Amino acid sequence: MSESDYQLLRRYVQEHSEEAYAEIVRRYVDLIYSAALRQVRSPSLAEEVAQAVFIDLARNATSLPSNTVLSAWLYQVARRSAIDVVRSETRRQAREKIAVAMNDGSEAPNPWDEISPLLDEGMASLSEEDRTVVLLRYFEGKNLRAAVSYTHLRAHETRHDL
Repeated sequence: MSESDYQLLRRYVQEHSEEAYAEIVRRYVDLIYSAALRQVRSPSLAEEVAQAVFIDLARNATSLPSNTVLSAWLYQVARRSAIDVVRSETRRQAREKIAVAMNDGSEAPNPWDEISPLLDEGMASLSEEDRTVVLLRYFEGKNLRAAVSYTHLRAHETRHDL
């Protein structure tokens, strides 16, 4: 008869039994790897996540309550670890992209390229009078009173809207 997860974990904690720990890993490595792979979509990153999960288990084995459902605990740690790995990988890829652009002699991506279409959409959604006030105020540098004088709007109404 095989030992329960709790018995194996207790044996690992109390006796430092590598055999007990290895049995836990054997039982759950496929579950953890597949859960990680679904989230990170890379076999090498999924292996990294699985390894991190079992390292966390080794570090936290003494503090797990006796009623812990080990598969659920391992799955939750795998999920959080995968999220961390994806975030880290995304940041690394962004840094590499910038480094490649700098090495190619080209400049880093210009944030204005992403913002300008949004600005145009926002301007297009304004009424003609509001658009005129915004253009006069922010693009031509006119004060609010002067910008409003070109329209039928009142300054106190426009100040609230802007």
